[in-house]
Amino acid sequence: MPDVLDASPYDALLLLSFGGPEGPDDVVPFLENVTRGRGIPKERLKEVGQHYFLFGGVSPINDQNRALLDALRKDFAEHGLDLPVYWGNRNWAPYLTDTLREMVRDGRRRILVLATSAYASYSGCRQYRENLADSLAALEAEGLELPRIDKLRHYFNHPGFVEPMVDGVVRSLAELPEEVRDGAHIAFCTHSIPTSAADTSGPVEEHGDGGAYVRQHLDVAQVIADAVRERTGVDHPWQLVYQSRSGAPHIPWLEPDICDHLEERRAAGVPAVVMAPIGFVSDHMEVLYDLDTEATAKAEELGLPVRRSATVGADPRFAAAVRDLVLERSAAERGREVAPCALGALGASHNLCPVGCCPARAPAPPPRAPTAPTREEPRDRRDARPAPRRAAEDRPGGRPPRGRAAARRPPRRPGGRGHQVQSDRRGHRDGHRGGEADHRPDRRPPPRRRLPRRGGLRHRGHQRRPLGRRPARRHGQLPVRAAHLGRLHRRRAGRRAGGRRGRRPDAGRGVPRGAGRRRLGHGRLGRRTAGSPAAPRLRWTRPSSPPASTTSPTSAPSRPRSRAELIPLVRDIRRGGSAAIDLCDVAAGRLDGYYERGLHPWDVAAGDLIAREAGAVTGGRPGERPSGDLTIAATPAVFEPLQRLLTDFGA
Repeated sequence: MPDVLDASPYDALLLLSFGGPEGPDDVVPFLENVTRGRGIPKERLKEVGQHYFLFGGVSPINDQNRALLDALRKDFAEHGLDLPVYWGNRNWAPYLTDTLREMVRDGRRRILVLATSAYASYSGCRQYRENLADSLAALEAEGLELPRIDKLRHYFNHPGFVEPMVDGVVRSLAELPEEVRDGAHIAFCTHSIPTSAADTSGPVEEHGDGGAYVRQHLDVAQVIADAVRERTGVDHPWQLVYQSRSGAPHIPWLEPDICDHLEERRAAGVPAVVMAPIGFVSDHMEVLYDLDTEATAKAEELGLPVRRSATVGADPRFAAAVRDLVLERSAAERGREVAPCALGALGASHNLCPVGCCPARAPAPPPRAPTAPTREEPRDRRDARPAPRRAAEDRPGGRPPRGRAAARRPPRRPGGRGHQVQSDRRGHRDGHRGGEADHRPDRRPPPRRRLPRRGGLRHRGHQRRPLGRRPARRHGQLPVRAAHLGRLHRRRAGRRAGGRRGRRPDAGRGVPRGAGRRRLGHGRLGRRTAGSPAAPRLRWTRPSSPPASTTSPTSAPSRPRSRAELIPLVRDIRRGGSAAIDLCDVAAGRLDGYYERGLHPWDVAAGDLIAREAGAVTGGRPGERPSGDLTIAATPAVFEPLQRLLTDFGA
């Protein structure tokens, strides 16, 4: 029996969590920690922080972690497990690095880590391990002796994690009115993540079709539904749904959203719904706001009775499950076989994450091997590869090849009237650098070179990627392309070369004739504004040759129902395939309004100036300049009503 409670070789357990603010003054600094490196302005963080301000600026997650910490220490002491428990957070005090520094100074050399995330995904597992590695690197820079750290396996299907959730669902069903109880639907809720992250979650062999993230949740949901049926005698229908979506609207995330799911269930005649947050360990902010506030308000609007079951929290059974996981991992480190506890069809998770598990990004496809041209494969085909050329030192003076050697470069893509991006930048007047053969691809970034004053874009240091590879052009729906240059905070601020049907609008501050007056001619905005309809009947005019399948914009408002509310107020919504093209269409009068999220400064620097020089009004959120958060360009009569609509609809 004493050997069963032996945690050696480990001498400490670290409870690792996300963290949260503990007062109104902590909200924005906490969100800055969470979004560090993404370039989100502080004003936008204040808007997001309204969720916390509704609860006094305090996230319940820290108090819940303190309660779990006490439950773990109590359980360990009652069962004679001599293992001190520490607590650290990724994004707020107590910070992970500070806690690890304290553990090292206390003499801890073998540490087990319990993360408050039960499922496999990048943000739920691998990112925690990356944070641990970063903290260890910081301690190493301080000259401290580094401990060995091991993370406990995923516990999503451990009985001590599942059984408290079964009790919560049964209690919630009992709280429903008797006349709707037996027909209640169970919505198993978890955090939505990008579909690309879901597809690559778990080991490589589990990638695809939602990956381990979706499969693990479905497995737990089935176990809970079966247990509820055994205890109530009623087979309740259920579905896995998602919540807490964030990020750019054009990136696909797991669906359906809980609010949309409630609408669908109400339309299908379901009498009641129980929301079971199986993807969360405790009732933190995403549960309190997304389910208890937003989803509950939606259910009240629909007249649909709902109840929300409790999460595991500091349940004594969960503390006992953590003890089992500690002893299981300790025995494995000592070379002793212990049968792991797991429910469902998937079995116990791995102890050590394999190579390729939960990558931050989807792995790139393997490069295609170059093939030699044959008579059946002429050199001018689109996917041809340049033939090897002589090294620079073998050429007189080490100069780039000319004449017949230059003809070996890949041809221009069909239909392109712009410049030819050269496939090889390694030839130099001073000879070859590095001694490698010139046909090998150069993986370094292109050299920084000053653009020529004349001659358009024909320079060797430009990007390799072909122009106009937007979905509309790629599918042949909208045969346009754009190459646009903008210089910020200078007198001459923008130029766009190339464009729709050969037109080339120019603009520069101080240009007397405005935005391309000689070239755009009949379509100038100043002549269209008087005829534009007043608010609230906004109108996006159709292009002269409308595409076949681009009636929905890629950067729609953040929720689908917002787009549905916007469509009846306008004549049409179209996407031109490029921010520069759309902004120039506003300048030319072909569009009355344009909006998009997720743009970079280089996307709008030239087009924004062209639109303003033509008389359009540009901006972002009320009182702000165009930014990645929101960019709007419209006629003077349309701009303010459009900005108000997008703000009201949550774009």
